[in-house]
Amino acid sequence: MKLLQHIDRLIGFESDDEIADRFSRERVKSVRETIHYYYLTILAPYAGLAWVTWDHLVTRIVACILTLAVAFRFRHWMLPVPEGKTEDVNRNAARLTGFMVVLLSCTQAAFYLTLAFDLDGMAGGTPSWLPILALGLLAALTQGAALTGIIFASRVIFFCFVMPVVAAVLYLFAASNIPASVATVVLTAVNFYIAETSHRTQLRLFQAQYDADAALLRMERTNTELADARRNAQYQAETDNLTGLRSRLAFIHDIEAKLDGGQCGLLAVIDLDRFKPINDLYGHHAGDIVLRQVALRLQRVLPQGTVVGRLGGDEFGVFIAGSSCLAELGELVDVCDKALRQLCKPMRLANAQVSIGACAGARLLGEDAPDVDQALRDADAALYFAKRNDMIETKLFDAEIRDKNKRLHAIETALLEEGALDQLSLAYQPIFNLRTGQLSSFEALARWEHPVLGNISPGQFIPIAERIGCIRPITLALLSRAVDFAAEWPASCRLSFNLSAAHICGGDAASEIVALIKQKNYPAERLQLEITETAMLVDFATARRNVDMLREAGCRVALDDFGAGFASLVYLREIRFDKVKIDGSLIKRARHPQGRDMLRGVVKMIAAMKLESVAEFIATSGDRETARELGAEFGQGYHLGYPLDEEGTRDLLAQYHWPHSTKVRSLANWELDRQEALAPSARPLPLTREK
Repeated sequence: MKLLQHIDRLIGFESDDEIADRFSRERVKSVRETIHYYYLTILAPYAGLAWVTWDHLVTRIVACILTLAVAFRFRHWMLPVPEGKTEDVNRNAARLTGFMVVLLSCTQAAFYLTLAFDLDGMAGGTPSWLPILALGLLAALTQGAALTGIIFASRVIFFCFVMPVVAAVLYLFAASNIPASVATVVLTAVNFYIAETSHRTQLRLFQAQYDADAALLRMERTNTELADARRNAQYQAETDNLTGLRSRLAFIHDIEAKLDGGQCGLLAVIDLDRFKPINDLYGHHAGDIVLRQVALRLQRVLPQGTVVGRLGGDEFGVFIAGSSCLAELGELVDVCDKALRQLCKPMRLANAQVSIGACAGARLLGEDAPDVDQALRDADAALYFAKRNDMIETKLFDAEIRDKNKRLHAIETALLEEGALDQLSLAYQPIFNLRTGQLSSFEALARWEHPVLGNISPGQFIPIAERIGCIRPITLALLSRAVDFAAEWPASCRLSFNLSAAHICGGDAASEIVALIKQKNYPAERLQLEITETAMLVDFATARRNVDMLREAGCRVALDDFGAGFASLVYLREIRFDKVKIDGSLIKRARHPQGRDMLRGVVKMIAAMKLESVAEFIATSGDRETARELGAEFGQGYHLGYPLDEEGTRDLLAQYHWPHSTKVRSLANWELDRQEALAPSARPLPLTREK
């Protein structure tokens, strides 16, 4: 093994030098172009001498060796490379080349030296030894030049051929002509030095070329990687990773491209209903499956060429192109409605079957359409209208929605103005015990009478306050006023106060409320805080933590609008409540036999969980009797009492809780009492939300 390694280093294959190794391979392959000159410099002088020295045995032996060598190497060096083969040179081929050069160099050296010394021993021999050695030296130098591309071949020819011939010349000629002998030595050394220097120079040039090629290759690879990274980044930016749909930005760009191309179409924003409860009940993986299923259904049901994108969360966008959009408006809306119906079909998960809903707001885009961003805002406004009105079909943006949007924008601006809190007030709607007729509590309801915008309902300004982040100061300010007023009430009358979804899901909500009532010295057990199901949907964990803190402080907590969504049962199981307020939709449905059975089941379930029940939206005496007969403990609504200002609230409290009053409260005379409560001294405030 060590011998082979030594031979490899000798012939130029340095295992630890990639440049030298590759250089050697390239130079060995280049010999194919000059190898015939090498054999010519062997055969031509030999033939000239063999013509007159054929009788010598060494001449005939050399003839046999040369004939075999030429025959053996003819195909490898002379014939074209077979198709499908390469000229790659491996170490074995290089070793064979080295062996052949050594053999031929030694053979020639023996031939010329034998003839020279034989003729030197013959008196007056012709030709003399000097022409023979001169011819041999010339042949050796020419062969070295022919194979100078292969450094090991040049070295072999020098040491195996040139050196013996030069040594013979010096031996035979030095005594008669010392200067000529010295010149011969110098020329020989110079020849060897030039060959070595040329090899090193070529190696440096090759290394420079190799480095340049490698740098160019790296640059090309880098450019390729950059191009791939750019394409990948562009794909990531333009594609939603979860659903494979167009991202919001790419969705807008695609629509702009279609509009620039002269197309028109219907831009619709689709929002899923009951999606958040699926995440809560089955986990986020199930929610991801639902979103992917929604994306597939939209792509399948919508016509070819429709742009479909995911705008964020559970909101999707579609742009259905048309040729004459005003004439085709009905057809475009029908296509969108068909997609909504497709989304409402049940979806199969791994361990359950779920059903979601969807609603859509749309905006027609034509030549005179606004920019796509504004159109999306218009479609969002139409979507909000559809969700608020429980629409199951596409709602088109119209003048009514535009006017409402302007008003909402004005409300938002007004909320941010200094002094907005001073314009807010509270109304107090009574809650009665349906079994005894006693006044149980008042629910504080926010009111806003703006000097320019007029009466602004809580349903308008509360969501805006949540969105722009000013619900916390509004809640704390109104709660402080309500607590100050409720401190005047009899101890048996509680204050009920609504907490917004955004506030109850704030990290410090419970601690702020507890600190406020402690500062006011208001008994915590007389404060009942109402939380809607929507609050649970925003951040369930934070909401539950705040509810626990409030109850530990002594406050009562009620789940408001129970029955408005199917996830309420989960919240009743996971969070400790004191009271449940039954949504008015169940009260209205109870006017029919089927709805009556449903309300009975809900009331019994609440009672089984040891919770108090409040029937909301009692608008008629029939609603009151139905709620009472089915087991509801408390009631609230227009029929029982309108929201009152502070003066009206005091009057109503005086009627029901005056210490010296002899009035006996009963359900039988409730109608008369209600009329008395609505006397001018107990006038109602304008209402926007019935309770």
